[in-house]
Amino acid sequence: MPDQPQDSGTATGRGRPTRGASIGAGLGAACAVIAAPTILVLAALLGVGGTGLIVLAAVFAVVLAALALAARNIVTAVLAAVLALTAAIGAGGLALGARADTAGRTGHPFPLVVGLPLRAAKAAFQRHGPVRFTVTRADYGRRGIVLRATGYAPDGTYAPGATITLLIGSQLPAKHGQR
Repeated sequence: MPDQPQDSGTATGRGRPTRGASIGAGLGAACAVIAAPTILVLAALLGVGGTGLIVLAAVFAVVLAALALAARNIVTAVLAAVLALTAAIGAGGLALGARADTAGRTGHPFPLVVGLPLRAAKAAFQRHGPVRFTVTRADYGRRGIVLRATGYAPDGTYAPGATITLLIGSQLPAKHGQR
């Protein structure tokens, strides 16, 4: 075999970085390992939305993967993989959450009818379809005015066909000067 020059680590051999280049890549990787999670946490604390955090995590994963290859650093590669997995799981969670939020939504927002006359309150409910009413009179409150309304679903909606219970007042309004 012919004698081949030995690489002392300071000269550039074929396909091998110089010692200065590998130190620079290692330093860049170390800084990125610290900066990426810090920036993600700060972004979350500043109120960046889920999509923005997913994009940041994906960008940091790509940058860290490139730095891990350049520096041949396993810690940087692992963090890049963790951020990529986090971005993928976050995107999946947002997609499932968006589907779940709209699934089965048939109700309409429960109208604010307290303080309205009974006729106006009934009209507000019947705007979205027929509903059944149970009207109860209280011994207090102004006559014909809704004091309380119930019959809404846990999410604050009602659907056509629901039974709405209205509590209305039964007292005549007091006139000034009379007791």
